[in-house]
Amino acid sequence: MSFRPLPVLSLFTLASLIILILLGNWQYGRYQEKMARGPEEIETVFTQIRIVPVTDNPGMAQQVYGIVGGEAVWRRYVPARIDGKGEIVLALWDATSGVSPVPLRIAGTEPMERRANVFERPASDNMSNKNRPDDGVWYSFDSAAMLKRLGYEPRIARVVEPDAITIRLADDLSRARRTQNPYATPEVRDPLPPERHFGYALTWWGLAAALVGVYLAYHHSKGRLRFKG
Repeated sequence: MSFRPLPVLSLFTLASLIILILLGNWQYGRYQEKMARGPEEIETVFTQIRIVPVTDNPGMAQQVYGIVGGEAVWRRYVPARIDGKGEIVLALWDATSGVSPVPLRIAGTEPMERRANVFERPASDNMSNKNRPDDGVWYSFDSAAMLKRLGYEPRIARVVEPDAITIRLADDLSRARRTQNPYATPEVRDPLPPERHFGYALTWWGLAAALVGVYLAYHHSKGRLRFKG
C-alpha cells in the first residue's frame, strides 16, 4: 500500500476528527451519568391555586420555547392574578407542540384551579436564538420584558407553574396530553432523557467515521492512496 497524504487537508481532517470524537464522548458521558443517577427528582410543594386571567388585556399569550419529555413545545403564559387579587403574575396556561407557536388570545381564557408552585424566575439567556418581543415569542424567559410587551410595568414577575402541563397538538388543538411540568421549580429539571444523549453520541461518532471514509476516498481518487496485492 502506498499513501501520500495532502498535508493541509490531513491537518484539518485530524482536527475535525478529534472534535467529533470528543463531542461523542461527552454525550456518552452524559448518558452514563443520567443512567447511573436514575430519574431526576426535585422535591416540590404544590398548593391549590385559583388562577384568574386578566381578560381585559387585548393582547396574546406570551409563547416561551421549552422541552417537555424530549419534545420541543411552546409554553403559553397569560397575565393573571391569584384568586383574582394582588399583583400581576405570569401563569402557564398550556403548551403546543410543533415548529411554530399557536396564538392564544388572553381575553378568551377563563379562571381555573391548579395545583401549582409560585416563584420568581430570573431572566435567562439563550445563545442560540434571540427573543422576538414584538411577536411575543421567547427562547429565553424574561418576565420583565414579557410584562412590558403586555402593557404592564416591567419587573421581575412571579410565575405560576402547575405540577402538570397540557400539551396540545398544533394542527388539532382538541388533541392533547397531560404530563409532568419540568418547569415547575426555580431549578429546571434537565429535559433530555438519557437515551437522547446516547443517540447524539452515535451521531457524532458516525460523522467521525464518515469523515475518515471521505478522506480516504478522496486520496484514492487522486491516486495518492493505492492498494497493492
